[in-house]
Amino acid sequence: MNKKNYSVKLDKSDYLSLSFLFILSFFLFADQNLMGPNLTQIAEYFNFNDVERDVKLGGEISLVFWLIGGFVTLLFGYLTDIVSRKKLLIIAILFGEIPCLLTGFVQTYEQFFWLRALTGIGIGAIIPITYSLIGDYFPASRRSSVTGYLGLVVGLGIAGGQLLAGMTGPILGWKICFVIVAIPNFIILLLYILFGTEPKRGQSDDLDIKVTAITFNSFKRLISKKTNILVFFQGIAGTVPWAVFFVFLADYLAQDVGYSIQASTLVVSVIGLSAMIGGFVGGLLGNKLYNIHPKYQPLLAAVCTFLGMIPTGFLINLPKSGFADLSIVYPIILGIFSGFFITVTAPNMKAVLMNVNHPNTRGTAFALYNLADDLGRGFGPFIISFFILQFGRQMGFNIANGIWFFCGIFILFMMRTYPKDQV
Repeated sequence: MNKKNYSVKLDKSDYLSLSFLFILSFFLFADQNLMGPNLTQIAEYFNFNDVERDVKLGGEISLVFWLIGGFVTLLFGYLTDIVSRKKLLIIAILFGEIPCLLTGFVQTYEQFFWLRALTGIGIGAIIPITYSLIGDYFPASRRSSVTGYLGLVVGLGIAGGQLLAGMTGPILGWKICFVIVAIPNFIILLLYILFGTEPKRGQSDDLDIKVTAITFNSFKRLISKKTNILVFFQGIAGTVPWAVFFVFLADYLAQDVGYSIQASTLVVSVIGLSAMIGGFVGGLLGNKLYNIHPKYQPLLAAVCTFLGMIPTGFLINLPKSGFADLSIVYPIILGIFSGFFITVTAPNMKAVLMNVNHPNTRGTAFALYNLADDLGRGFGPFIISFFILQFGRQMGFNIANGIWFFCGIFILFMMRTYPKDQV
């Protein structure tokens, strides 16, 4: 087994650029999670009933947000492999965060719909750019731990967005949180323009990469690797439940179970924070297991996915009468274990994808990966919203939770393909 450990020594400008990248990721993922805690308040603003709330706000907006993100990720994934990633990142942030800022001033549902849809540009573009850069900064032996650190940032963003929206919405109104999250991105982006740099392509693999457009043959090699296909399929299955819960869970705990919106938001924020820890620990542990044998990395991810379904199931099926008056501790504990175990998968799947793809095609690989994730995130809440209409929220959420089982199965198959597919 050949593990490449070559890397160049990173200087201060490299670490500064990585810091900018991580901070921008934090605010983009915070932006993504601003609707859930105030779903009912937003519905009341637009005079929606409960059905319209779940279908229009929970389903339709999520669908178009992630479909646009999916289209953008394909475009930027292709461009990531052939043009300056710094320039692409600047364009992505501007096109993604200007709509977020303007969301704070909407008057109609149509305005809200299209501005939230356009915000998906930022999320769609930053994924292939970020992981293409990480792949060039760090060798295979360090990539899962670095993505674990990025997982910390993403988890903080998810939790921070939920917490900000849940705490400010009932007091200052739901619009203000979009303005608060958007403004820092423009400040950090300006600093990145002035001081940010990007690494030489292939430097962590000790390769001299000639930048060329991806060819049909290189694309064919990319999709011919079984590990890539399995990563894409687990992405679809894995993101459906995440998307459903972060769209609906805070509102469900408030409206259906009986907690206050602040308490409900706290539970969802705890899930985000524990996801942060899970991603970090999962990255470090995956790194150690990879260096023993690559097959142990997907084994870890699969086992943790199955384990995460258990506390999530208990959280979904909380009693709806009298329990909310007793304590918020129990759902918080469930949220801690749920977020932790499920998120162990994320840094390891991203490391797997970097390790099985050539530096010249990593941007495209992550574009396809993010497209798979976006399909799950977009169609998940949209499809589950119809199950909700037929069977109620609780049953709809149980169906979503069950989809994680298929995610774990796809990851288990990687134990056979991953060691053979590495670059």
